[in-house]
Amino acid sequence: MLWELCNWVWRIATPYRLGEMKYSRYNTILKYQENYALFNSINQKVIFIEEIVKDLINAAIVEGIDNLQGIHPTLYDYLIQEEFIIDENIDEIEEIKKLSKSVDENHDNFFLTINPTMNCNFKCWYCYETHIPQSKLGMTMINKVNKLIDNQMSSSELKSFNLSFFGGEPLLYFEKDVIPIIDYYLIKCKEKSLEPLIGFTSNGYLINDKFIDYFRSKGVKSALQITLDGYKEKHDKIRYVSSSKGSYEKIVKNIKLLVRNEFFVNIRINYTTKNIEDTFKIANEFSDLDQDLKDRFLKFDFHRVWQDNQIDDTDEIAQKNIQQIKETGIDAQSGYSADNVRNSCYADKRNSAVINYNSDVYKCTARDFLAEKREGYLTDDGIIIWENDSLDKRMSSKFNNKPCLSCKIMPLCNGGCSQHALDNLGREYCVFFGDENEKDKVIINKINEIVEVNFN
Repeated sequence: MLWELCNWVWRIATPYRLGEMKYSRYNTILKYQENYALFNSINQKVIFIEEIVKDLINAAIVEGIDNLQGIHPTLYDYLIQEEFIIDENIDEIEEIKKLSKSVDENHDNFFLTINPTMNCNFKCWYCYETHIPQSKLGMTMINKVNKLIDNQMSSSELKSFNLSFFGGEPLLYFEKDVIPIIDYYLIKCKEKSLEPLIGFTSNGYLINDKFIDYFRSKGVKSALQITLDGYKEKHDKIRYVSSSKGSYEKIVKNIKLLVRNEFFVNIRINYTTKNIEDTFKIANEFSDLDQDLKDRFLKFDFHRVWQDNQIDDTDEIAQKNIQQIKETGIDAQSGYSADNVRNSCYADKRNSAVINYNSDVYKCTARDFLAEKREGYLTDDGIIIWENDSLDKRMSSKFNNKPCLSCKIMPLCNGGCSQHALDNLGREYCVFFGDENEKDKVIINKINEIVEVNFN
């Protein structure tokens, strides 16, 4: 059906002429199912083609793309229309830079993350954070944060304000340290006529009816990212209450409680070579949920633990697990679904900040929160002071890595994020180890997403 549709499109394509043309540097032709796929990573479009068409295009790339016009004018015109062939005067890298800047320098949105504590009720082996017992916000810090909310809400440009809680485990001191901030935030959202957008990154163990009832009393909901470390036995070896008591069953029970009360839950599967094999079984835990609830409020998101990151078949096993989860009627995706220009990380955006319990300010939650690594601090008046030009250094860190500038998936990957760029200042790097097969997996995953949306 896909091939028939594309052939039909080519037949009706109208002539589309510009000046001298060139083949986009971000085109890739890959084997896909029985035929081939031509994918462009800057506009994220795909055309499914037969081998003879693939050979025509490849020959034209070598001999000059305009030669395709005389051999297959309808195909040539269609490739121009869909921007696989573009005007030779277009600087694609500059176009991507402009797009990236329009996203990262957007002042319409503000992203605020609060670490209410650096303490946690678990001690996972891969956790990069230093746990600090008795670390809490307290009223002095709560007042600072509320003043920051007030200051940001006063911007005439503001159209949305995302408030999220990280840590440590942010639900350890939920009633004393988190509720006062949310209460104030909700007041300001109402004054500003903004939709409240509240999120938590939690291990999910402390979710209870009080948490649900609080949000119900306010007439709002929050979204949660809750982590599982594999299926039951493997999860409980990593994340346990005691040597004889795991946490898997309670966390799954709490996720169901949230979903049944219409809280969106993103289940983040932290996988390694040791725990990936049977992660698809986790989806079976939610078979008793109504399909409508699963469609609207539940999603799986696979991410490989960075300490285990290497080139092997583990990611392929993850993709198989993802497909099996989808077959149960639950959405699932992986870290291979890159879109780091159009949907860049919160830390890449100028209008974002991570406030630690002790007033230290950071941009990225995927690094430890040591005092010597802070990027600024929050004043008593709720103003962020960025130290050592840290904010501008971050905002100008992208597009300086030579391998990225010549990479076919740069519009999707862009070298990871600003934190990757900062961590690798002065040296060349690739988040996919420079392996073209790994990059092809990113493209295939993107094509699969397009097929799912448009043809399923």
